[in-house]
Amino acid sequence: MRRFAAALALLTMLAVGGQHFGVDFTPRPAKAIEIETVVWQFAQDYPGVEGDDTLLPVGTVHIKTHDGTDWMSTYDGNSKAVTGPASLRRLIADYNAKGIEVVAWFVPKGVDVERQVAMAEAVLDTGVKALYADVEPFDGFCYWDCNYLAEQFWWRLRAERPEANLGVIYDPRSWTWQDSGTWKWLSTANAALPMCYWELYADQGIWADPSGCVSQAHADLSWLAPGRQLEYIPMLEGDTSGDKFLAAMDAARSAGSSRVSIWRRGVVRPEVWEAAWNIWEPTQAVASAWPSYWVWSPCPWDGCILKEESSPALYVLYSGAKFHIPSPDALAAMGRRPGDYWIVGAGMLQTVADVPWDGTLLQEAGSPTVYAVYAGAKFAIPSPDALYAMGLGFQQVHTVAPGGLSQIPNVPREGTQLMELGSATEWQITAGARFPLPSPEVRDALIGAGALEATPYIVPLGSLAQIPTTPHDGARVRELSSSAEWQVAAGAKFPLPDAMVRNQLVRKSALEWRLNIVPDGTLAALPTAPRDGARVQELASNAEWQIASGMKFALTDAGRREALIAAGSLSAEVTVVPPGALGAIPEGPQEGTLLQEVSGTTPFVMRCGSLYRIRDNAQLDRLVAGGLARLPIVKVSGPLSEPDITARKRCAGSGIDVCPVARWAAANPFAPPGCKPQETQPSEQR
Repeated sequence: MRRFAAALALLTMLAVGGQHFGVDFTPRPAKAIEIETVVWQFAQDYPGVEGDDTLLPVGTVHIKTHDGTDWMSTYDGNSKAVTGPASLRRLIADYNAKGIEVVAWFVPKGVDVERQVAMAEAVLDTGVKALYADVEPFDGFCYWDCNYLAEQFWWRLRAERPEANLGVIYDPRSWTWQDSGTWKWLSTANAALPMCYWELYADQGIWADPSGCVSQAHADLSWLAPGRQLEYIPMLEGDTSGDKFLAAMDAARSAGSSRVSIWRRGVVRPEVWEAAWNIWEPTQAVASAWPSYWVWSPCPWDGCILKEESSPALYVLYSGAKFHIPSPDALAAMGRRPGDYWIVGAGMLQTVADVPWDGTLLQEAGSPTVYAVYAGAKFAIPSPDALYAMGLGFQQVHTVAPGGLSQIPNVPREGTQLMELGSATEWQITAGARFPLPSPEVRDALIGAGALEATPYIVPLGSLAQIPTTPHDGARVRELSSSAEWQVAAGAKFPLPDAMVRNQLVRKSALEWRLNIVPDGTLAALPTAPRDGARVQELASNAEWQIASGMKFALTDAGRREALIAAGSLSAEVTVVPPGALGAIPEGPQEGTLLQEVSGTTPFVMRCGSLYRIRDNAQLDRLVAGGLARLPIVKVSGPLSEPDITARKRCAGSGIDVCPVARWAAANPFAPPGCKPQETQPSEQR
């Protein structure tokens, strides 16, 4: 009880002192970005921080193949240096075996156009993912020949290889564009790769800023490649700090990039690789520092309504967070007037959090329910008594527009420790799920491991029901006293056999890099078969499977697969799991399975090793009641058909009347119990 009172006192102090907190500027990835890295010379870039590419967050490598008319072996004495197409094919095979794709890059220079076209085409013919030209108007690069090569070499290469995936690596600083002919190279390219080397560009204004360089280079594409939709793959500096790298990554994400490249493998710092791994972890912007709008807003207090000068959207500010007001009706429902707002500069509201600080009380206009915000989540307060018991009875309740609370999650942030009001049970929140803490010793061990916050939050009784008991898909989990790691995918758990498989799953966005540590024994409750409707594929396999009723069904027909998706029987997203992970799931249909083609209406049942059409609902009811068929009816791609009538005999006790003759060899190991053959006269066969 003393502990409960102390916790209430702490919560009250947090709620009262909350006005000293504001927005956390931690980068907020909306989606994973694929990481690519550049190899200049093998002798220079291996091993780097890590010699094994499978232990890095890299999905693609850029291999330098040639300089002008010289293969890279001219400059790199390493045995892996490219000597021509044959050696490049070997490299591609080696990287592909590790789950890594290969892009070729080169430096065009000199005036031997014929030779350079031939070499570029030979490189493309090896099967590389793309070919990038490094175009720089400096000594050692295309120098004074850049414009000439753009017109005579690059445009010709495009004419001869119209389907090739071509990219341009270039200096984004505007004073280099004229001499390099940057727009000429980009005019026939598929991808733009500006070199944002902020450490190299020190004291050069926006180019020395990681975020500024990436954003400005993207904006300049409207001048360099007007009307063209180029893939934007900024090449980021690797010899830098993790914070600067993440700032550049966040700018790339805002610019719509799905990939970035890092120059170069051999000089990337350990903290940058760690930051690259951690970009897979999306985080919610929660108010936790001094609000920025208290500095720049003309109305720096709770209840202000702001709009940016370039946008009609209105937002109301409460406790360090902004809430959208979607319509005039929503504004009126809040009791506010149409002209009751202040105008701020473009982009200002992007710095304001979406989730207010702890202890904030909120209510949607027109709704009687009051919510308290703790640990980045909202919790409904069931009664005034509960409000006062939590020490929040004297707090002001802020009104937002109808639907405005949807931006606040129901699940608290990772590592939160929770207790329900009046309960002694403590809970850990991790991987989007709740786990009971069985003892103080386990609680303290998790705190020591950095997997649990030391101070518990007290939430209303019944609040934990809104938090799932199964980790979210993509979670990487292990139990406290175990070294075994697991992937959670499609609601099931799959063991991760080694670091290579783990990293490949991370690179494919099938697994988070964050490791979630949970109490011992809690993973036993997770199923080993994915949820019904999951569409699953093993890593490094092309085979796809539909999961239904604990079985897997092969998806071999693209048209029928799309029909299943349209019918809601199959997920549109593919879940990737470790190699061999589906081996323990039986292939369907098993004995007693009820099936129906996705485009059909007739059910079939699996009996005696074959499928049989069910004549009517009465027969279906008899089969289910007798335990000879299992509901639900599984929709599959089909086609479904019965065995040939001449290959069947009457089957005593089968409940389906017939069984295939082919199943009745001596000592048949596949015959299920209750399915014994019985000789019949031909006239009795159906």
